[in-house]
Amino acid sequence: MKQLTIWHTNDIHSHLEHWPRISSFLKAKKKRAQETGENVLFFDIGDFLDRVHPLTEGTAGKANVELLNELPFDAVTIGNNEGTTLSHDGLETLYDRAKFPVVCANIYGNPERTKRTDWAVPVVYKYEAGLKIAVLGATAAFREYYESLGWGIEEPIQALRRELAGLDADTDLIILLSHLGLQFDEQIAVELPEIDVVLGGHTHHLLETGKQVGETLLAAAGRWGEYVGEVTLTWNDACELSEKKARVHETSKLTPPKDEAEQIQGFFQKGKEELSDVIVHLPEKIETNWFGDSSIAEILYAAATEWAEGDAFLTNAGIFMTDIGPGDVTAFDVHQLLPHPLNLIAVTLSGSELEVLIHEIIRKRDELKELPLRGFGFRGEVFGSVLMKRASFDTIRGIPLWDGEPISAFRKYRIVTHDTFVFAPFFPIIKQSSEKEVYTPELLRDIFAWKLKQLYGEEKE
Repeated sequence: MKQLTIWHTNDIHSHLEHWPRISSFLKAKKKRAQETGENVLFFDIGDFLDRVHPLTEGTAGKANVELLNELPFDAVTIGNNEGTTLSHDGLETLYDRAKFPVVCANIYGNPERTKRTDWAVPVVYKYEAGLKIAVLGATAAFREYYESLGWGIEEPIQALRRELAGLDADTDLIILLSHLGLQFDEQIAVELPEIDVVLGGHTHHLLETGKQVGETLLAAAGRWGEYVGEVTLTWNDACELSEKKARVHETSKLTPPKDEAEQIQGFFQKGKEELSDVIVHLPEKIETNWFGDSSIAEILYAAATEWAEGDAFLTNAGIFMTDIGPGDVTAFDVHQLLPHPLNLIAVTLSGSELEVLIHEIIRKRDELKELPLRGFGFRGEVFGSVLMKRASFDTIRGIPLWDGEPISAFRKYRIVTHDTFVFAPFFPIIKQSSEKEVYTPELLRDIFAWKLKQLYGEEKE
């Protein structure tokens, strides 16, 4: 009888307040395996970085890679936060100093998908317990984002089917690092049953004891580093894979290293130092307001409509996290104001579609105000008021208005918004629109800083 233990993390999203315990725990597992001869593998399933943390923002994710190097992991795949929130050059160079391979079968070096990237491979082979183990990876196919950044992305099951067909004939075990989500993982288990273990992520699902689908074991460790996953595979004396077991370890119950608080503070402080460049000097304080318009909202409105040549900007007031000024405003200050890894998206609507959108806003605006939103690119506390100047509603006649007049059925309206409104189900007419333009690699805070410089920087002088 022989065993292989797999340790896995996913969707940590730069929640580095959990990293000292996770790192200490996994280092101890690695050391014990080296001392006892146990067979172990370590994997991360993507979204390890998130530009919400100043250390990630200030180092373009490279500090996160250094943290992974400390173990080191045996392989990682990328999530959408690695793949779509960094510039092309940022992702191209992210893993320059990585001590581990990046595995992703459905990412390409150009939108035409005619060449592979220099930093990721479709499959790697690992050798443990006398076994030849094929490790594949796949990530969620956000095509508009990847292509706008100069990458190519393929439908994942199609890509995996091709790679599986080309595996070495003497492969003993197949593991998939899947940043695709639970629904995809279940589909893969049915359609590609030769995969023995799927280590999952993306949808932040927690499978405390795994999930068996046919002969495939699915495992996943939730979100934000709240859990570490463990999979144990056992072979009988006839060299048959006789048992697959999964469990998770709650991070809050792990033994903290003595310098835990210092490490956590150090991550934040180093990030703040990396973002210390002064953007502008403000003569007065500029305030925000989660439940109405504000001076900060006015600045981003002007920035977004100019940047994306839009007729209006649709956002939620909850995205503005702090006031800024008076005095020097640094990149750190703007990051704290807009910590979300959100891009602008321009959606072109017909007059009738705009009417539907305004109806939806009027109907849902009160219930959304206090909503404690999580995900969809949003990294704040509550949704806040829906903001979209120029749009209003005539309660007497019961009709939506644009600039106080009935909406024309004969023109198009270019509404600028951001990822939250495309991915979240609040206003379905936006998601359904066939005319969308994604603005990358700049995030909302980059565009806000650009407008701040226009208003208060050297350009004004």
